[in-house]
Amino acid sequence: MSREDRNEFNVDSLLMGLFKDKLVKLFEKRIDELGISPTNALDVLDIEYRALQGILYGTSKRVDMMNFIKLASFLKITKEAVIELYFNELEENGDDIAYPKDRVEFLNANFDLAALYRAGFIESITEYPKIEEKIKLYFGLNSIFEYKLPVQHVAFSAGSKQPKNFFTRAFWINAAISAFTEINNPYPYNLERLMAYFPEIRQQCVNVEDGLINVINNLFELGVTVFYQSSLPSLYLKGATLEVNHKPCIIITDYKGFYTTFWHTLCHELSHVLFDFEEIRRSRYHISEESSEDMSVSEKEYQADTFARQYLFSSDKLKQAKPHINNRKFIKEFAGKNHVHPCFIYTYYAFEFEKEDNKAWAKARTNNPSVDGLIKKIENPWTKSKGVKRHINSLKEGGLYK
Repeated sequence: MSREDRNEFNVDSLLMGLFKDKLVKLFEKRIDELGISPTNALDVLDIEYRALQGILYGTSKRVDMMNFIKLASFLKITKEAVIELYFNELEENGDDIAYPKDRVEFLNANFDLAALYRAGFIESITEYPKIEEKIKLYFGLNSIFEYKLPVQHVAFSAGSKQPKNFFTRAFWINAAISAFTEINNPYPYNLERLMAYFPEIRQQCVNVEDGLINVINNLFELGVTVFYQSSLPSLYLKGATLEVNHKPCIIITDYKGFYTTFWHTLCHELSHVLFDFEEIRRSRYHISEESSEDMSVSEKEYQADTFARQYLFSSDKLKQAKPHINNRKFIKEFAGKNHVHPCFIYTYYAFEFEKEDNKAWAKARTNNPSVDGLIKKIENPWTKSKGVKRHINSLKEGGLYK
């Protein structure tokens, strides 16, 4: 090894930092830095998918040395560091290498194990028997091979960032579909009754503790099932609308902890139910990885957002409130007259006028009611997840989906 190589390959530094990490984490960090997808990374690396997985997860005993060199160049570390990290993973994974190869390949090919690990759903990315049992228990599967990637009759409501990881998104969708299937809404979907009920939704948002639950139960009786599900790492979703058993189903999430977002997302998704559900039944569209790739979907998202915004607290009303934004008494009274919680005014104000007022989001956060109690009632946290069936039973026992 040359002097330059020795200087670059600082053993003490690596032992203190790098070797505490995992190759897969370094790989994910690098593609995030470059802003590319894992598929694009394969093209850059010129390495086949299975070969790369074998190195990152330490599941392959035979590795082409050129692949170590390519990966080292991509990660901007020495090949010695890559080899060391690979052997560490190989050693930790020693017991699992004897695990049936077809199951190992299936798990790596159908799940983003690193994302599930970061979410706390699994405790390791290499203990394949435990991973398999966890997934089977969660979905109620007899065999891991029963897991299928979903047919995506889905319309997404996304944040400013678009989800990049297909397998994480697929897992999230499958989890929701399993929940909707288990809920098994017995009521027929009735568009006319939904339209008649819609004007009553807004007034429920004032009731932070139980308003959303009341609306979920009311919608359930109209054949529309609403389910709360937390997001996963690399997904920037507020919600989604899909069809299960020929009925509309809505997923909502806790996007950045704002109470307003629960209701905005719900109304956004209900817009898809009201205006796009027949298309959802026929087609397989969703928000593309880059919003510009599918202008028709982007336009529908814009229309749904506009619909939700104008219904909950319109731009005209915000203009009336804006001059008084620092007068909490006025905002509270104005919100009451318009049948919304005051946080709606502060959040929409921040969204529209953050460039004019650098304290806009601080006002929104200060006046944002805690959503912890609400979430606790309806969440199946990834870190302590129950099986889908058990979770739905507990929700029903608690008064949801009557």
